[in-house]
Amino acid sequence: MNYYELLSQHAEPVDVEPSETSYFSESSETLDPKLFSGDRLRSYVREAILSLLYNHLNPKYSEADAWTNVYLAGSGVSYNWSANRNPADLDCLVSVDYVQFRQANQSYKGWSDAEISSEINEGFSSELHPKTSSFLNSYDLTFYVNLNQNIAELKPYAAYSVLYDAWVVPPTELNVVSNPEWEAVVKRDYNMATAIVNRYASALNKVKNSTSQAVRVSAETALANAIQQGSALYEDIHSSRKAAFSPSGLGHADFANYRWQAGKQSGAVTALKKLHAAKSDAATKFSKETYGVELPDTQTLLRRAYRQP
Repeated sequence: MNYYELLSQHAEPVDVEPSETSYFSESSETLDPKLFSGDRLRSYVREAILSLLYNHLNPKYSEADAWTNVYLAGSGVSYNWSANRNPADLDCLVSVDYVQFRQANQSYKGWSDAEISSEINEGFSSELHPKTSSFLNSYDLTFYVNLNQNIAELKPYAAYSVLYDAWVVPPTELNVVSNPEWEAVVKRDYNMATAIVNRYASALNKVKNSTSQAVRVSAETALANAIQQGSALYEDIHSSRKAAFSPSGLGHADFANYRWQAGKQSGAVTALKKLHAAKSDAATKFSKETYGVELPDTQTLLRRAYRQP
């Protein structure tokens, strides 16, 4: 089976559907009571997060508690937590002391900070996230290592040290910032996403219902093109938003964050994310069917090649 056939076989309907986002929700007078008692993280939440993290890290690496710091960050620990989402997003940023990491894990002594971060994040994504996607039956808890060890420089909405049980960036009331130029870009994203999804839906319908081989092959190509276009637009919006939360970005007030949040609200980003995931999933399935195993990307292969026995 070729890649286009595999992509078509596993394709699912995708719609652009509006949804709530905490960015546009009204500020609450209190923090999320499921997570906080007043302004302190509830002890059972703290213990559960640390247990999940270190039960994952300790079998893989030595002395994980000596080279990590752990923060809850983002809208989930701000006053803008109350959007109607199920599950709600909850971000856990893990800061790594790379010098101590290499001292405790000698087989990684030749690795760069970026390679170490990528290796840990790969494990978070493939092994830990399936266990945390319904944290406390309410949250999609995501762990992530950011290269920058100073959490405040990332300009989070708010940040709470889980290890030290204290605020690093206290929550404040966040106001939405916008202007006509930003709205024009958001409208363009929505129109482009809608057009891509419509082309995708039309192609998928032809793939599922065509009795002509020629029509089906043409539809499979159109489907793959729509998925590629949707994935590319998603990556553009997503990568820009990541830059917003960096030393050079403006965090909550950054245009790229507004663009991302407005796209989530309109449904454009969610639809594009599904097309992006369809592309990745099809590539994984194609590798397994063709080679018997999932082929890692180039960076992963290089990291594994550098690893010492």
